[in-house]
Amino acid sequence: MMWFNPKSKQKGVALITALLISALVTVVAVAMASRQQLDIRRTGNMLEADQAYMYALAAETWAIQMLKDDRRNNQIDSLDEDWAVKLPPIPVEGGVISGSIEDMQGRFNLNNLVDAQNKLDPEQVRILQSILSHVSQVNEKVQLSPFVANRVADWIDPNLNALADGAEDLLYLGGDPVPYRTANQPMASPSELAAVAGVSLQDMAALLPFVSALPREDGAASATPLNVNTAPEMVLMSLHRDITPRIAAELNESRLDSPFENVTEFVNQLRNDYEITLAPALVTVSSHYFLVSSDASIGRTRIRMYSLLVRNNNGINVLSRGIGTY
Repeated sequence: MMWFNPKSKQKGVALITALLISALVTVVAVAMASRQQLDIRRTGNMLEADQAYMYALAAETWAIQMLKDDRRNNQIDSLDEDWAVKLPPIPVEGGVISGSIEDMQGRFNLNNLVDAQNKLDPEQVRILQSILSHVSQVNEKVQLSPFVANRVADWIDPNLNALADGAEDLLYLGGDPVPYRTANQPMASPSELAAVAGVSLQDMAALLPFVSALPREDGAASATPLNVNTAPEMVLMSLHRDITPRIAAELNESRLDSPFENVTEFVNQLRNDYEITLAPALVTVSSHYFLVSSDASIGRTRIRMYSLLVRNNNGINVLSRGIGTY
């Protein structure tokens, strides 16, 4: 006959309970340690991001000072000036910073498509159509149809009447997977092109080096003119149907040797050398809008900040800032 000892059973239960408690304490301790490490890493990342942002702001301040000095020294803007030289990587505490300045009036202003009276500007539409065609010719990965110009204009104009081959709310509200409406106001950023019907992300990336989204200056009756001293050859070609790649290359070579001092000089060269008549209001040799790209790398954190600046008689003001995109 076997005897069962109740005390032995109690000891077994106590041992199992102790093991469970020990396991739970271990799990909680590991979780707390992991959470603490995560919090430390998150805090470190936030501190690095804040530091990188402050360094990017410092690069923006450098750009503003460069543009102020430039305006004091001369009244034209060209690619042989100090502001056009990229700031090389500079070591700072914990990382490096660099920056560059680009003349936004060397690009076509998409908001030019609609004039101050909110009406379509046919000449500006033609210029954008020309840029679309040139980009498609040199980039086999994109096929930008000229009708995209009308769709961009419909995105900007305040009415809901679609232009020929254009696109208004009726098209966008049927979008899949997410319906949306047209902005019906000037573009704040050229990245809005991605929302325009018929423009893919790849198309937008191909267009970005040649277009901008600048506000119309208060009281300005005409479109934002293109700076012929800084515009890419493809944009120069868009100014007139008769400006061929050869002529654009020759104009570029000419301005590198000696930037155009005034609009009359450029217009006369087109007329005298190539028998091309261009409306002076389309172009300029002095710019108001500049884009500053500031790169900051601190520890594991890297940011790129874009600052759109306007330079006028009141000084230089920051119109917008964006991290990662303009």
